[in-house]
Amino acid sequence: MPNDHFSTGKKIAFTAVMFLYINLVLTIFWILKPLKKSLFIGQYDGDQTFKLGSMEMLGSSAELLAKGMNLLIAFLLVVFLTLVTRLAKRQRLTYCCMGLVIAMTFCFWLQINEPSESTVWLFYWFGDLYISLMLAAFFSFLHDTVDLKNAKRLYGFIVLGAVSGGAIGSTYFRGWIDEMKNQQWLQVVIGIGVVICVLAFVAGWLAKAIPHHEPEPSSGDVPKKKFNAAVEGASLVFKSRYLIAIAGIVGFYEITSEVLDYQFTAVTERFVPKEDLGNHFGTVYAIGNNAALVIQLLFSIFAASFPKYRIHWILLVLPLSIVLSSLFFILAPILVAASLLKISDSTFAYSINQTGRETLYNPLSRQEKYVARAFVEVFIQRTGKVAALLIAFLVPMFLNTRNEAGQLQTSLLGLQLLGGFTCIIVALWFYCVKIVGRKFEALERVHADSSSQALGQAPEQTSAGAV
Repeated sequence: MPNDHFSTGKKIAFTAVMFLYINLVLTIFWILKPLKKSLFIGQYDGDQTFKLGSMEMLGSSAELLAKGMNLLIAFLLVVFLTLVTRLAKRQRLTYCCMGLVIAMTFCFWLQINEPSESTVWLFYWFGDLYISLMLAAFFSFLHDTVDLKNAKRLYGFIVLGAVSGGAIGSTYFRGWIDEMKNQQWLQVVIGIGVVICVLAFVAGWLAKAIPHHEPEPSSGDVPKKKFNAAVEGASLVFKSRYLIAIAGIVGFYEITSEVLDYQFTAVTERFVPKEDLGNHFGTVYAIGNNAALVIQLLFSIFAASFPKYRIHWILLVLPLSIVLSSLFFILAPILVAASLLKISDSTFAYSINQTGRETLYNPLSRQEKYVARAFVEVFIQRTGKVAALLIAFLVPMFLNTRNEAGQLQTSLLGLQLLGGFTCIIVALWFYCVKIVGRKFEALERVHADSSSQALGQAPEQTSAGAV
């Protein structure tokens, strides 16, 4: 999308369509997330627990096991995306991913009003599968269309669509949770999915008029025919210090995010009645997403006005907010503090942190944008989740107690210890941000020099033609 070809009209039209596209993707996610979580946690209360051999668990602990299965799901997703992206690019990738999502949603629609225990587990995994597929499809399309010169200006507004989608989805769910049945929510999901496919078609039509200039592959790249789908992305990542650092940012974020989510879920489970779980989850998600909307709107205006901002300052905001909220929770492990953990995560993770993280992929080659990104954002992401779950699982295993009624309850001391663990992980996260910040600025300078040379050669070619 060089400026000399990318007219203002095309820029506005493409940005608007991609804004609506990601807005609806996240609207679906924030309908599915509190729905799947309230169904799952409500399945196992103090009277009914999940049993695994001799072990007995509450819903918050059983959820750790459900998330642990994401590593297998992530491996299958990486294989699927690597194979599909060899055949389907841009809008066609969206058709493949959303077609699969709609088919699975219809299957759940048939049984979600009175779900069995197995349906609750499968639906929980479906929510994670959905967001991984659709974000991979969306951002691969975006990175394949927008060049680095326009990325820092446009990504803020496009990701604003994601944040506003989160605000709409979570607020809508919170307002209608008592009025709509589970089956009706899935009907809404299917309808929105069809609209997303239409928007992808329009975006693909606009993208045809936009010339694509792919960076030359580095000398260390090996032709992809030498790899199979399972290892191609890993090979690309581990040959690049820059991609390794991005993987570190993704992995460390997922570790801290999952620990925060477990702390929030466990405290909610302990202090909020079962019949109010959906309301509390919906309220906290709505607060976080609406705060993210305000933050992203301000950042989008700033980025459009000052596109030369330094990327590492943007990437440091989220880990800093996590450290501060974790310290507060360590000092006061109460419901308000636990809710603040989740709100601080949602406020910055889905706004400026997402913008900054996605911008890091822009100067890379097409193969890295599709295949390496799929490996990092799916497999590394899920690996980080599993690492966090293994740590968090130690809390209920060794520290959970029983109340006077004989029911299991989560140890607050164990949750405070997890807060200290989070602070250690964030320190490693800071180091990865330092690495990618320096490398991104170097790539930015190279891109600026290349653009200047191209513009300098254009007048010479015009003069030669006139002679």
